Amino acid sequence: MLFQTGGFTLLELLLATLISSLVIGILSVALTFSLRMWERQQDRKPNEFPVILELLSMQLADFDATPLSSEFGAGGPLFIGDDHSLIIATDHSVKALSGGVPVVARYTYLPGDKVLYYSEIPLDPYHPEILRDFIEVPPGEKSTWPHFYPVKVDEFSIEYSDEENGNFASAWNDPEKLPKAILVNWTLNEKAFSRLILPDLLFPQVREKGQPHEIVGE
Repeated sequence: MLFQTGGFTLLELLLATLISSLVIGILSVALTFSLRMWERQQDRKPNEFPVILELLSMQLADFDATPLSSEFGAGGPLFIGDDHSLIIATDHSVKALSGGVPVVARYTYLPGDKVLYYSEIPLDPYHPEILRDFIEVPPGEKSTWPHFYPVKVDEFSIEYSDEENGNFASAWNDPEKLPKAILVNWTLNEKAFSRLILPDLLFPQVREKGQPHEIVGE
């Protein structure tokens, strides 16, 4: 008498278990890879240097000519600059909802840290000691006053010229007048760029390093 059963053989069960294990293993690897990519995306912050560059451009195009004490250049706008720092009096404040609020803005780049620090304080022509302290305090994220805003950038430098298309110098030491052209150089992701900014020109030109500059209008 023959007995017939509808179950699986031992070989079939082993094959099914093996296939299931392979499928679970593949899904586990794919899930782990997806989680790691998601974590990297969460940790990756967008570079904020383009934002600070636009702020610098607007502030350079919006000087404030409030006279200050003689040691800071009376009768003209405050402008102190070298290759890695810039201090200007401007009517464009990052803290104001609209323009017209005079502030002293300070940019300081630390090459060793590859960080550009920005800070600003209200412009007070009657208390130069506050401005002196603001200029002399070393930048840092832990500073209680003023608050420095850090932005990562591989390289950053500023050059100045008393002509729109003249020779550029690494510092501006003339308290009686402003430079006619400011050249901002920076490097991000191994690419070097430069921007030529003219006072009162709201559309500065950006070029990769080595390409000629073009100025549209005045």
